[in-house]
Amino acid sequence: MAKGQDEVAALKRIIEITGALNSTLNVDELLELIMSSAAELLGAETSSLLLLDEESGDLVIHIATGEPGERVERRHVPSGKGIAGAVLESGEPTVVADAKNDPRFYGVMDDATGFETRNMIALPLKVRDQAIGVVEVINKRDGDFSEEDKALAGALANQAAIAIDNARLYAKLADAVVTSRMSYRL
Repeated sequence: MAKGQDEVAALKRIIEITGALNSTLNVDELLELIMSSAAELLGAETSSLLLLDEESGDLVIHIATGEPGERVERRHVPSGKGIAGAVLESGEPTVVADAKNDPRFYGVMDDATGFETRNMIALPLKVRDQAIGVVEVINKRDGDFSEEDKALAGALANQAAIAIDNARLYAKLADAVVTSRMSYRL
């Protein structure tokens, strides 16, 4: 596809995700759509969404697409470890051209799955300026990730953050309704 067609395809996909965001409460399905779209639109082998576990401080892989997918879901990245940990702490997105030689790289996931991380984009997942996780898009098939790729990944990460925030707000509201009904019956 030509560059203009790529941009139109990306915009169409973001519009599709926004429509889904406004019409579903199935947040896992929506996050799966966002992450698979990130990998597809950026020409990457895989993508993952890691959420902060408030109790342990670890990042937990919540969604992972592509070849390593299910083998890494629910695995923990210890607090402050890896490129994801650095991005969570700094709050700044980063493009890594040579992951294996980056001193921040946490190779435990690659070792456990036999997958090889070559390059990546890692972006903080923010809700109301609070970092709640990290989105990673891994192994561009043709070359290295660009600034345009980083911008597109950022738009998709924003969609994921909105979906997570909506789900959390809905859960709080549902809990409040249940609590209110229980106290009313007493």
